[in-house]
Amino acid sequence: MERKNFSYDELGDSLIISNKSKKDIVKKNLMFDDFIFSVTGEGKITSLEIKNATLVLEEMGLNPNILDNIKNAKLKIIPKVDSIFVGISIETYDNVQNIPIYLPTASVK
Repeated sequence: MERKNFSYDELGDSLIISNKSKKDIVKKNLMFDDFIFSVTGEGKITSLEIKNATLVLEEMGLNPNILDNIKNAKLKIIPKVDSIFVGISIETYDNVQNIPIYLPTASVK
């Protein structure tokens, strides 16, 4: 059975998407508004938690009902020279929604 790399807590309205491997050791969590990033000592982002997920999706102009039908979710991290690109992909049984997460450059230094 394939390991599930996401969870959605409907009561707490929290979506967690993870890329953490067994060897990754989380050293700290960084919080930016409703986004919490878990980071290793080497600076690798291993997971993203989105608090108030339905509100965050609504603010992005997306239908929050996709949270009720998640089949898979992926976290995409692309380091750049002065910033970092973070995106998530939420797959339902009939749709895939790619969502960029924008962080101020000063926040990721």
